[in-house]
Amino acid sequence: MAGGTTACGHTIFESALVVLSLLFFLLPLPALAQIELDWTLAHNRTLLMEPIRADVTIANYTGVPLDFAPGTGNARLLFTVEDDPSSYVRASGKPLLAEPLLVPDGESRTVTVDILQAYRVVRGQSYMLQPEVAFGGMRFSGRRLSLEVLPGLEILTRTYGIPTAGTGRKVSLRSLNRDRGDRLFFRLDDPASGYCLCAVDLGSLIRFIPPALELDSAGVFHVLHQFQPDRFSHAMFTRNGEPRGTEYYVGTSSSIRLVRSPEGAVTVTGGMRFEPDPDAPGKLTAPNLPPSHNYPTTLGAPEPAPR
Repeated sequence: MAGGTTACGHTIFESALVVLSLLFFLLPLPALAQIELDWTLAHNRTLLMEPIRADVTIANYTGVPLDFAPGTGNARLLFTVEDDPSSYVRASGKPLLAEPLLVPDGESRTVTVDILQAYRVVRGQSYMLQPEVAFGGMRFSGRRLSLEVLPGLEILTRTYGIPTAGTGRKVSLRSLNRDRGDRLFFRLDDPASGYCLCAVDLGSLIRFIPPALELDSAGVFHVLHQFQPDRFSHAMFTRNGEPRGTEYYVGTSSSIRLVRSPEGAVTVTGGMRFEPDPDAPGKLTAPNLPPSHNYPTTLGAPEPAPR
């Protein structure tokens, strides 16, 4: 019948719909959840320009290995970093993965990444982050997590050298409250280029005495701060922001100091340093403290003679 019916009484539209439905079910479809992503942020609150570290676990159920080698692999790990609704932070062009990653079929791998290296998170505000794996023309996403980036409370700021000469350095000590306590940060900037060379968490901060900052004749920055009532940390950094180690001391806030000699050497005075444990490499032993009073150690024993 002209106008749209078949011999069986169905319209041409209904017949076409049946054919399309059959084709839809016969065509191979990609399996759901071929790649599963689980991840956590090291901290939900970070200092501005502090590394934004995250642990990402990738579970592979695609039937083939996932190769994340830059440029040559069949998969790519990326993030969407949202700074405003429907507004995304641009990528910096640096790789998110510092080392090659291969995830065999049926297995999972966990990798630690620094989101700040790959994305321009350069403003203090809240962000929404979500990891994705691009593979086979599809994208597999993990959950969304929020991140709060703050400039921190400026405790001390000092500029060394000539800022416009390329050798000047701006140092700031900043505090940030997270993990139910105050943390002290060392931030180093190049005033000539405007680049932040490092922003490092120095540990817990107790505000009995203000942190001290000195630069020695070799171009090494020294920071002394109190992290427990009788414990102090002495951290060192080069002019390029590279860590030169950390020492720990026992002392009192009234006696311990960071002192610069006339020759330009910087040392800690008024405290006793924790020493490496010869029987346990990588661990420190507390110094032996002298007794504060000559009290007898046995009940009823006579008082010792005064010294």
